[in-house]
Amino acid sequence: MKQSPRTAKIQGWHILPALGFITACLGVCSCADSQEKTIPTLDPSLSTVKPTAPVIKAPLQPGTITPIPLGNLYQLVQSKAALIFDVRPIIFYKMGHIPGAVSFPKADFDKDIEKHEARIKKAITNHNPVVIYCTDLACPDALTVATQLSQRGYNVAVLQGGYEAWKNATD
Repeated sequence: MKQSPRTAKIQGWHILPALGFITACLGVCSCADSQEKTIPTLDPSLSTVKPTAPVIKAPLQPGTITPIPLGNLYQLVQSKAALIFDVRPIIFYKMGHIPGAVSFPKADFDKDIEKHEARIKKAITNHNPVVIYCTDLACPDALTVATQLSQRGYNVAVLQGGYEAWKNATD
């Protein structure tokens, strides 16, 4: 049966509320899950770091950006010895993130930096690295936020491979 253009247009509008509902459910489900998640096991074949590699500590010069391999971050996550920022948009953070990571979307940097600075200073004082990650190697957001933090004098590390590398190694 052929639909009139008006009917097709009206039916198309039903998709938008459905998408809104699905997005809202993702947000509610993510927020409602208050149980601490266990850290998944790292697939050793995907790690580029030897098990005896030292855990990264804050570099000597303020405002330094260093890369951090997946294996090193995994050790830090297990020992809860790092401040980890997920700089992806909040919807992606809610769909999954590295255990213990704090959402700090790149788009909200100027608005949220004051709220995160005390946490950053405390981590650095305790000799815990500040780690930034994005989606994958092609995502520039982690380096952008790392650069903004280093310009404020903070030492930061950028996860090599981003969240995609974490997911691939822990699935």
